[in-house]
Amino acid sequence: MVIAGTKFMYAPAAIYVAGFSFVESVLITASGGFAGVIAFYRLGDAISRWWVNRFPVKRVKKKFTKKNRGFINFRNKYGLYGLAFVTPCIISIPIGCFLAAKYYGTKKRMIPFLFISVVFWSLTLSTITYLVGPIFA
Repeated sequence: MVIAGTKFMYAPAAIYVAGFSFVESVLITASGGFAGVIAFYRLGDAISRWWVNRFPVKRVKKKFTKKNRGFINFRNKYGLYGLAFVTPCIISIPIGCFLAAKYYGTKKRMIPFLFISVVFWSLTLSTITYLVGPIFA
């Protein structure tokens, strides 16, 4: 469950190697993902609030890097749905939840969307693992 809460993409393979069934894999990865979403979303929200209080925003011209522009373009194009979709598998739950708390902290819908994404990726990755796993066994 700890792996599912942090490095979600590797959790189904670890569960498969441990000898659990497909249903157990989906349940373990989903529950670990849920725990990770709640913990890291709240932690990210607390860190963001602390950072704003500790270091007030100064009127300084911001420097845009290639990475910043990429995230802003992604955010403008896909919004909170896109962030929720890529969080568990592609950018990891801790980073995705921190970004969600920072940019969508006031949206009450963010956590349910993250949960839906966790279930989707849990089913998808577990299915792929249990279809491909026997080939390598």
